[in-house]
Amino acid sequence: MRRVKPEENHPIEDFYGIEIYSGDSYFVFGKDVVLATNVKKYLIEEQQLTCYQAI
Repeated sequence: MRRVKPEENHPIEDFYGIEIYSGDSYFVFGKDVVLATNVKKYLIEEQQLTCYQAI
């Protein structure tokens, strides 16, 4: 199931300083706002999660 909540008063930029435009998807981790395109980077670098790639 896909859950996306439309938000009119969205943040101006994400954790990495990338501007958030209308139509962009983003996630909120506590006080950190992260664009969907930066989630993997954020989880690895900031949350120290290990990422695996099947071969």
